[in-house]
Amino acid sequence: MMPAGNQNLPICETEVTPEWLTPESIQYVTECINECENAQMLAELRHIFPRQVLTEASRYVKGQQRQNLRLWLGELNK
Repeated sequence: MMPAGNQNLPICETEVTPEWLTPESIQYVTECINECENAQMLAELRHIFPRQVLTEASRYVKGQQRQNLRLWLGELNK
């Protein structure tokens, strides 16, 4: 578990392998994104998962959660 309140976690720089981009992996990451409740949780996902995987998974996020992601990304990218 990451320390609370640490939104400045480094972004994952792991190279994406084909395993990361399987439908099962993308579905799992999508579920993780859908479970996010705040910017801190999103920061933790950015610390864990490669950017390309998060980008692909985020395409499957809909509705209010998509709007939340945009807001949280704005907060994290300040």
